[in-house]
Amino acid sequence: MPKIISKSKLKHYWKVYLFVIPSVLLVAVFSYYPAISAMYHAFFRWNGEDINTYVGDENFRRLMGNYWIWLGVLASFAAVLFYSDKKDDSKSDLFRVIGGIFSVLIGGATLAFNGLAVTSSSVSMADRGAAIGIALLIWGSLLAFFRLALSEENDNRWIYFLICIDFLAAGIFESLGFTSLFAWMLTMVLTGFWLWLSPATEKLAHIDVVKTFQAFASLSICFWALAKHSGGDPMLWGGFTVVFILVLANIPKMIPSIATAVVIHRIKNDKMNYLYKVLFVVPMIIPGMVYLLLWKFFFDPNIGMFNKLLIYSKVMDVLVMIDNALGWGGIFNAAQTPPPIWLGNEHLVLPALILWGFPWVGMVGVLIYLAGLQGIDTSVYEAADLDGATAFQKFLHIEFPLILTQVRINLVLMIIGTIQSYQFVLILFGEDGGPNGRLMMPGLFMFKSAFSGGQAGYACAIGLILFAAILLLTELNNRYVRVDK
Repeated sequence: MPKIISKSKLKHYWKVYLFVIPSVLLVAVFSYYPAISAMYHAFFRWNGEDINTYVGDENFRRLMGNYWIWLGVLASFAAVLFYSDKKDDSKSDLFRVIGGIFSVLIGGATLAFNGLAVTSSSVSMADRGAAIGIALLIWGSLLAFFRLALSEENDNRWIYFLICIDFLAAGIFESLGFTSLFAWMLTMVLTGFWLWLSPATEKLAHIDVVKTFQAFASLSICFWALAKHSGGDPMLWGGFTVVFILVLANIPKMIPSIATAVVIHRIKNDKMNYLYKVLFVVPMIIPGMVYLLLWKFFFDPNIGMFNKLLIYSKVMDVLVMIDNALGWGGIFNAAQTPPPIWLGNEHLVLPALILWGFPWVGMVGVLIYLAGLQGIDTSVYEAADLDGATAFQKFLHIEFPLILTQVRINLVLMIIGTIQSYQFVLILFGEDGGPNGRLMMPGLFMFKSAFSGGQAGYACAIGLILFAAILLLTELNNRYVRVDK
């Protein structure tokens, strides 16, 4: 137990604090001072050396456009975030209605007023029909699956239906000629009105949670609208789009590590259990550069194994058919001359980055999950065996709930790491962010602005925006990824 030291006893223990002072000084000099300096120089036109002119909020106006609207949407997001756990509170309802309905209603009206709601008339009826067909095929199939696979007693049944219906409605609105942004705004407004005004929804399970997430989804669409139309730096917001896609792709990539840790944990033989742990630790000694070059060779269009694997497995033929059906412009062609250049084509480099590292079994992640699994008492498994639980039921009801602390930690680290990361892209493609700047992440844009563009003050402003994004996402994770054991 830590001992509380009063002021009167401090004179007897002051020598102990001498051991802490060096660490405090190092953290202050190498962490807090650079952070404070970045906040200060974000309001200056600074090249990192001799030019240092105060410009006020000019850097933020260049990055965000009309940042007062940004602050208003951000304030609404924060209000929903901090009041959402108060189900019967009038403030919670007010902020959720503002965020879920009025924010997108105003945003959609603004887009329509400025002529940004409908796409060009050059979109053919065939393309619109194809868009409707794809929406019906994907989301209609999922809707039918949930209808048939889920029992009537499932409390989350209607939520799954609502998600599919929203995606289906947005796809249909877009096929009618509306922009993607306006289609989603219209979908969220209709969903919000149904959730708040329909008497039938009050009888549904988890209705307060769904209203909260509908508000978050609507405000996120407002962020999307501001990024596209507020007059900010398109390079920065294009980078956030890449980061958003990578974060979504990295979430399911956590599953193989969890599954691997569970399999190793269930090995009864102690020697084999130890051997598998060692085998997962050994790859950690391989330098990151070697790992990068191996995967770069794997994606080589001429001698790499990936294209050969796609050709021999006939997957390439399927990709060619999809290319021809959806009009992708010959990214995949029947003659395969030249073969798909995964790291040199702006349309393929992001999918290649998502596939990078397959099967996505992270050594550190496996060890973290194993540490959590080893803390589960054997009596819990014995009780499950007596109840006749299957292996999957043990995972679903025992192991996964009891390692949610580790999952939550890895989720936070993954989100922060994905938003901050750019070193991988810098080494592989240089500071231009790959073909046509497709992988120009915010971190890489900050690096390029500071060290190549001579705009260190501008880079500091980018850093503050990154800090705000990470803080917001971390708080979301802390509030909604609950660990109830």
